[in-house]
Amino acid sequence: MWILVLVVVLTGCSRGTVAPSTGPVGHLPAERSTAQPVAMPAHKLTAGEVLFLRHCAGCHGAGARGDGPVGTVMGLRPRNLREAGLFPEERDTAWIVRILHGKAMPVSMQSSSTIATDVEVDALAHHLRRLPTIPWNDIDHGEEVYDSLCLSCHGVYGHGDGPIANTLPSPPRNLMAPSYQQQISDEVLFQRISEGHGAMPGTGDVLSVDDRQAVVRFIRLLTPGYETYDRYCVGCHGKRGRPVSLEILELLGQADTWQPPPVLDAEFFRARTDEQLRTGIRRMVTLNRAPMPHFAGDLTADQVRQVLSYLRTLPPES
Repeated sequence: MWILVLVVVLTGCSRGTVAPSTGPVGHLPAERSTAQPVAMPAHKLTAGEVLFLRHCAGCHGAGARGDGPVGTVMGLRPRNLREAGLFPEERDTAWIVRILHGKAMPVSMQSSSTIATDVEVDALAHHLRRLPTIPWNDIDHGEEVYDSLCLSCHGVYGHGDGPIANTLPSPPRNLMAPSYQQQISDEVLFQRISEGHGAMPGTGDVLSVDDRQAVVRFIRLLTPGYETYDRYCVGCHGKRGRPVSLEILELLGQADTWQPPPVLDAEFFRARTDEQLRTGIRRMVTLNRAPMPHFAGDLTADQVRQVLSYLRTLPPES
């Protein structure tokens, strides 16, 4: 994923007024569907495919053809990774270094295509304020379970656009939809994950209670602001709001010229009003900066090998 740094250089001392999310305000009835669960398609995502979809498809596209939404927004045409002979096994070490440590690339942001509306700015600001309050250990566990059992149908961000979604008898639920998030309670969500709902089979016989509760917590993180942050900001600010290390900047040759972004902790937000935060976000999308595509903080060398192994299974294209 080509990463856009979110540099919020703001001033001010008053406390913001956006409260952390307190969960759903409504409650959907816990009705049982009369539809019988159906057998899931035979295709099972490999570890490499899941890693590719979560970390690479934003730019390179779900089919690895270089047509992902992030590249389009930034006016780039990422490489088609299905070129014949692109990933010979003897070049694994070189590709691992490139993927883990990246390469700075100048881009011209098409700001009208990114975070343009007040709704989008507010959604990102709301997610930013949540960062210091999120139970990250639970979220990381929930994401791992979600990726193994849910991503193939519901997609990386829960839109219902997973790689096998179009093979199902009915479209998967859009888990990110604000109306759905507001209406369904944690209890009903847990019940549906456990027992199934409609064509979705239950997982109570394969997941522990802790696993299912962790998935509920991860689904609660799926918001428009989370998606924007994950696509454009996380590579430099980090998933938890802590920027990349100086070692990464040195590897990229940017340690002397790049101003590290701030730590997005509780102290940072106490010193900034909501309007100052929104102003910083709007300023960010007008800057022409060099994104730093790297995954050293997110992927291991073995995981990169899994991604390369997956890419080698795709039919080559000229």
